[in-house]
Amino acid sequence: MRAARRTGLIAAALGLAVPAATASAEAAPRQAAPAAEAVAVHARSATLTLNGPLTGGPETIDVTGRVAVAVVTRTDTGGGGVARIVSRLQNTTGVGRTTGRTYQFVGADENTVFWPPDPVSPLVVLPRFLRIVPPNPIVPPNPVQPVRVAVTLSGTGEITGISASVARPPAP
Repeated sequence: MRAARRTGLIAAALGLAVPAATASAEAAPRQAAPAAEAVAVHARSATLTLNGPLTGGPETIDVTGRVAVAVVTRTDTGGGGVARIVSRLQNTTGVGRTTGRTYQFVGADENTVFWPPDPVSPLVVLPRFLRIVPPNPIVPPNPVQPVRVAVTLSGTGEITGISASVARPPAP
């Protein structure tokens, strides 16, 4: 009987302790798991007019035409991100100031630009295009880079502007 009484006391003690532990666990506030920052993707495109002199070769070429630019940005969870910038020339020609010769600019390019958590804006790329047709009497850098494309971003990677201009090719 003593064994039964001891077992009953132990069971009673355990029975009282378990609800107390459960009650205190329920009374403690629940903390939600930290929410992961959402990765944002933004896209924007524009067809822009090109008009200006291309210098840096043996002859200055007055360029006119268009460039289609498509931009997709993806932000990283810790800030910053990556931008994919695709540029494609459309009906872009040039006239040599010395020779009067007409040139056709053709091609497309894709640039990938990474930016830090506080974006440096604008992101600037000099797309490399296929070539100038015909290439003579001018032998331009190959591939030719007659366009400067700038993309402005907000702190969240949203694309707030796209611009393009005729630019002097970078030095080799």
